[in-house]
This record gives sequence, C-alpha cells and structure tokens, in this order.
Amino acid sequence: MTLFEAQSQYRERETIWRVFSLLPLYAALAGGRIWRWFAINIPMDLGTGGVFTSDIDIIARLHDFPRSREWVYKTWEVKVGLLSKNGTGRSLKIGKIRRTKTQLNAYREFGSPHVSLLDIYVCEDGFASHNTFPPPSLSETISSKLAELSRYGFGYQLLPFEHGRDENGDDFGLSALGLRNGLNPTRTTLNLVAPVADGPREPFLRLADRLNAFFEQSGDRPRKHSDQIVFCRECRQLQLICMRDEQACPTCRCDLVIQS
Repeated sequence: MTLFEAQSQYRERETIWRVFSLLPLYAALAGGRIWRWFAINIPMDLGTGGVFTSDIDIIARLHDFPRSREWVYKTWEVKVGLLSKNGTGRSLKIGKIRRTKTQLNAYREFGSPHVSLLDIYVCEDGFASHNTFPPPSLSETISSKLAELSRYGFGYQLLPFEHGRDENGDDFGLSALGLRNGLNPTRTTLNLVAPVADGPREPFLRLADRLNAFFEQSGDRPRKHSDQIVFCRECRQLQLICMRDEQACPTCRCDLVIQS
C-alpha cells in the first residue's frame, strides 16, 4: 500500500513521518535558517499546566548564525490533501477554513511567535508527468485559505511531493515536485504568505525550554541535528529518533505513527 492509499485516520501522521524521512522536504521549512531541532506532534500541556489540550504538529528551533545567535521558533498546523494523477483533488478541506483558523488561533494564544498552515499534498504516482503544481483543482481552496489566513496574520505554505510505486504496489521513493511560474525547480515548498511575527510568550516558552533541554541532554548522538523529537502517548515520554528509520518508541516499542 502506498501513502496515497493510507487510511484517513493515520494519513496525516504518516505523511508528516514521510516528510521528515527526506531531508529536501523538511529542510525547506527552516526558510534558509539553521535548525537545531524539529519536534513533531507535541502536546501543548506537556509541562505547561494543562490549560491547553491541543497538539502542535511541527515546532522548529532555528537561528541565523553567524549573523545572529538569537533563537527563532516556528510552528505549523498540518493538513494533508491528495492529488490524483489526473490532477483532481481529494480531502482538500474546502469549507473547513474556520475550523483550521480556530486551531491556528490556539497556537497563537498558547504563545507561539510564528504560526503557519502547512498544506501537504500527497501526489499519486504519475501526477508530475501529466500536471504542473498547483493544478486547477486547487484554485478554489488555495485562494480561499490565502485570503483568510493573510487577513489574520497566519503564514501559509504548500508542500507537494510524489512517491513512486514498485512492482508490489508499495512505495519505493519520494520526489519533491518542481513548482510552476518560473520558480526554482529545486524548491520544495511554495510560501504563499509569511506569518506576522510576534515574540514568544508563556506557556509556549516553557514547552520550548523543555524540548530544548531534552534535546541537549540526549547525549552525543551522531548527526543529532538530523533526528527529531517526538512524544509517545503510550509511555508519556519524549523521544529523540530518526524518523527516516524508526517508527517504534525506543522505550515501550509502541508504534508511534498509529497512536491516536
């Protein structure tokens, strides 16, 4: 089974996992900055008092070294859509922008300084050979989201990718898609609008400090900056893993991808 055919209840997490298995896909989220770490699916109430009960899909700790040693935190709410090889879309969340804005507002109220929506589009094998990105089927959803998100100061990014299919019908690789309108074909994200920046506030700062302390205390691991911080809901522990190679919690061996 391919990611395009994944069960809907697990598709978002599987897609995030797949993005962080390929450096050219997730590196673009740093926006040219150097990253110290990325954290995935982190509960807001982790050591912050339990007032906020949502999860943050992606958190990044970034800096502009050597120009600046000041740390920058960015957060993303992730939504996943599907694009068939004929260019039609599925699960595009048309009409659900209000709910998405509520989720983004929760990030902002939590104290996150940069809040963006990341629409990831999983493209069926064969999409790139017949279509450009974004295809006409996305015009309505992109324009409506762009207008609403820019109005309230949220960022908006698109990340499309296609995976191949082997003779057994399973995924065998990923391809970042070149973007149309004369953009650099090596770019993997389309940044439609940047978020309005604000200073980080509590309780986000407490959560960020906890994640950073965990990362720095995780030992001298080879290529540590290429590993990701995740949270296991089964044993209630943070873990530092390589999402390219690992899907099970190192402590309890629970499958991290299918946790609800």
